[in-house]
Amino acid sequence: MGQPALVLVRFTALGLLLTACAEPPAARVVAARELQTVPQSPRIVGRDGAQSALLWGRSVWTFGDTVSRVPDVDGLTWHNNSFSSTSDLVAADGIDGLTEPTDAAGAPAYLLAPTADEASFIALHRGDPCAEAPCGARYAAWPGAPLFDARRNRALVPYGLVWAAPGDFNFHGVGQSFAVWTDLGSAPERPTVAPGSAHPTMLFAEEEPPFGGAAVIHGDELFAFACLLDWLSFHCLLGKVPLDQIFVRPAWRFWDGARWSASMADARPVLDATSDLSVQWNPHLGQWMAVYSGVFSNDVLVRTAPSLEGPWSGEGTLFTADRKGRGGKSYDAQPHAEYAEQGGRVLYFTYTRPNGDGWFGSELALVQVTLE
Repeated sequence: MGQPALVLVRFTALGLLLTACAEPPAARVVAARELQTVPQSPRIVGRDGAQSALLWGRSVWTFGDTVSRVPDVDGLTWHNNSFSSTSDLVAADGIDGLTEPTDAAGAPAYLLAPTADEASFIALHRGDPCAEAPCGARYAAWPGAPLFDARRNRALVPYGLVWAAPGDFNFHGVGQSFAVWTDLGSAPERPTVAPGSAHPTMLFAEEEPPFGGAAVIHGDELFAFACLLDWLSFHCLLGKVPLDQIFVRPAWRFWDGARWSASMADARPVLDATSDLSVQWNPHLGQWMAVYSGVFSNDVLVRTAPSLEGPWSGEGTLFTADRKGRGGKSYDAQPHAEYAEQGGRVLYFTYTRPNGDGWFGSELALVQVTLE
């Protein structure tokens, strides 16, 4: 048996042990109800991965793949990311006012635009026939929830860079990094952190765990998870770094199950979840909450822990996403912490579902969850 197989067996055994020994989560739901379909710009056909944070007094929402009714300045209606924001910070009566910047043609602007090299690659593979096979191949920067670094008056936007081509599930990650955003009137910057590499803006390369998912700021440090697929489970590792050294790889430390190590190879799983994991502190519970979509169901699941290192609880269900009979499975349920009420007893979540407008047409459901 080779080393990769040994690692997978070890991760699987540890994951089963953690699940068997875990206590129920501290989050106990007393009510959950859908409030609305969040209004979006009529120029949007569909987009997914809605995540948000409070930045400079506004709720700022990031999205993954975005289809527009309006072609952009290059004639494209497909962008791999976009964003919107609103001044409406009360969700109990629904969330309104999501607006986004547009380009000169009136199409939704990118949040994280392609680099020159990525744009060149996309252009070579555009159309059918195209200049270079496979036609339709592209690089996509998929953003996570922004983090507000108040001490430095900046936002950090975690993102994964993905190679994708036409066909079901025909994509794979090629790296993970962070963009730096200094104000809503300008675009986030994707710093070069690995000059000379195939993807110089990537802090973590394709062959490394993608630290950056479910990132949180705690004190003056950034903590980030990397969830690795092991057959039908994702085992999530944990790393941290001082906020003023986020792009300095030797400054990163990784939880080895007992202490923080300078070696990424020492990292051990702290919880099982999925790749859409979100983590936030809940004052009402006095616990961290990990939220993610179920693998084989439309259930939105939760685990809790007193510290990011764990021990994490077993799974509980917050609510079940309603697909309105349109098939498929919910995969992108996300909490919106800036809307929480009563110190985190009342929480708000969104997820996307098809709306029947073409193959990628979607709508954004808002759900209110009240804890015990």
